[in-house]
Amino acid sequence: MSDGERVRVTPRNQEWLLALLPAFPLVLLVTRLWYASEQDTQTLLLLVQSISPLGMLTAVLLTTVWVLPALVLGGRVLGTLYWVSARRSSWLVRAAERLPGWVVLLAVALGAFSWQLRFLPTLAMLSLSAAGLVVRDRFPLHEGLRAVVCYALPAVAAALSYTLLWPALVGALAAGDTATLILLVLPPAAAILLTGPVPEASARVLTHGIAVAITIFTPFLVGVVVMNAPILPLTALQVDEDRSSRVLVGYLVASDDQMSTFLEREGTVSFIRTDTIQSRVLCPDPGAVPRTWVNLHGWYAEQSVISWLAPGRSAVAVDPRCQGRSG
Repeated sequence: MSDGERVRVTPRNQEWLLALLPAFPLVLLVTRLWYASEQDTQTLLLLVQSISPLGMLTAVLLTTVWVLPALVLGGRVLGTLYWVSARRSSWLVRAAERLPGWVVLLAVALGAFSWQLRFLPTLAMLSLSAAGLVVRDRFPLHEGLRAVVCYALPAVAAALSYTLLWPALVGALAAGDTATLILLVLPPAAAILLTGPVPEASARVLTHGIAVAITIFTPFLVGVVVMNAPILPLTALQVDEDRSSRVLVGYLVASDDQMSTFLEREGTVSFIRTDTIQSRVLCPDPGAVPRTWVNLHGWYAEQSVISWLAPGRSAVAVDPRCQGRSG
């Protein structure tokens, strides 16, 4: 973006916004605990007292690591697209300009490892679009470079994507998984359309409308994901009291020589004498059950590169105590 052509507007003092950014994860943590406590204040205070903030923060960061590449690439593409189309400055253009190239490359690398297989074509589309728009902006007179980056490269990437993903495409079509099929088919074809300018009359409405929608809905989407994030390991306890045995499934909040505090999945808090606990077993995460069986040579559509390459646990039968039955 040329400094001589751009009309710069001095940004207003926004230090207050930067000061509020660290509060967002804290709000997410408290909201997650409030949700887990079934909106009961006393249970919430018990969880805040017992649960490690570092552990909760780690769970939140691992759950929302995919957000950063989406925001960085989305902001870079929309801001550059508006500048290339209208040659006018705006808050979106300034936000895109403040993103260094190394940050964009880091976001692409992070997305490549953290995004699920079904979203990787979207990541490639955004990356190719960002590269094509930068070439149009910085090298407007290099027709050959523009033809290669804006047209030839997306076409080759689309052909390569369809070739590599063909088994997954056939599997999604056979399974009737429309959502996965759309995510695998549309982005490679749309990449070539997003490397050029849009009509100036609709550029602002299109780019800024999408940016505002992302700004509004991203916190809600992140909140929904965090609400389902685990707060503690899911365990099952077999307790023998008064010659009767029962199984509790939930989260062990605290334990000492005399008493153990246990939070059931329904939000009920139980205080159990530690000497009555006969057995304890770690249960699988219910959220780990795949929603689709579409895969690419064993790489399931809901798996990221890291989870696919990392050694997985051997399949074992679910312990009956995790289902609330005595072992």
